[in-house]
Amino acid sequence: MDELFSIKANLRIVRLVENDARCISDSLKDLRGLIRQNEPMYPGIDKWFNQKVAPGIQSSQRVGYVGYLDEVPAISAVLKLGKNAKFCHLKIREDLQERHLGEAFFALFGLELNGLAREIHFTLPESLWQKEKRFFSSFGFESAIKAGHQYRLFEDELRCSAPFSKVWACILEKLPKIACGFSVNGRSFDPKLLMSIKPEHANKILSGEKKVEVRRRFSKKWCGYRVSIYACHPQCSIVGDAMICEVVLDKPQSLWDRFGGQIGCTKDQFDSYAASVDELYAIIFEDVVPYQRTVPLLDASRAVNASLRPPQSHFALANSKGWAEAVSLGALLQRSFGARQDIMI
Repeated sequence: MDELFSIKANLRIVRLVENDARCISDSLKDLRGLIRQNEPMYPGIDKWFNQKVAPGIQSSQRVGYVGYLDEVPAISAVLKLGKNAKFCHLKIREDLQERHLGEAFFALFGLELNGLAREIHFTLPESLWQKEKRFFSSFGFESAIKAGHQYRLFEDELRCSAPFSKVWACILEKLPKIACGFSVNGRSFDPKLLMSIKPEHANKILSGEKKVEVRRRFSKKWCGYRVSIYACHPQCSIVGDAMICEVVLDKPQSLWDRFGGQIGCTKDQFDSYAASVDELYAIIFEDVVPYQRTVPLLDASRAVNASLRPPQSHFALANSKGWAEAVSLGALLQRSFGARQDIMI
């Protein structure tokens, strides 16, 4: 799988919310500064920002983004929420345009609009449509017509639209690939494994009380990879992810002597599970990320339009396209939205 972005690049994306507009944050000022640079081609764009964008962010009708490269503002984006949503603005500095950031922003817009929008539209210059028609069609925008309102000088402004369901289907196809390029606060979005864990044990892992999971069957090849945690019945939800930092295969008593205080069960429970086996795997977790917005199985199945069956124990996400999409969706939702956050790429 190709990596979309260099996560070594010092690029971060800030999502602006109500308080940014209310307090006129530095990021809001940076967003305005970037948008004002388009004044020669879009006369009156500063007025649009002052009368539409800033008030819209304050009223939660719009969302703004600013991308910083080495702490210098380099990307600006504005999204209008609602049933008839609009990609209002997206400008990526020229030296960043070969990193597929357009795909990342279209996916972020779609994640923001999921459950809200029925239709999405945007306008763009005719020359850009001709140049990037393949890109737009990959997100379900297959045609463009002359816009009713002409914003630009010297060139026709075109209007593209598509049903949200069509755009969302395209985003889901791209999500696992896009997720590989994202990290937030240094954490990757790219789990390779899905593991079913009883809710009481999953909750202990997320709280830090339990740091070691014991299994009869596993593989040391998963050491160093992130695992998505699925809390099985009755919770039936993706609840977080973690890094597998070590996998130890040893006799049950040796594992208990070494990890007993971190397994999250009593010695009697451990002995009952270990009965009749000579060796067990101890899976040691670190960098655990509890999801504030867990993803129920029914919601995940509906989002990816597939009937998802959780594993009895675990499986590689490479073997399940539907689950790979659902896990990527859960990770991106967790890290991208909610309180104001920096999104690292």
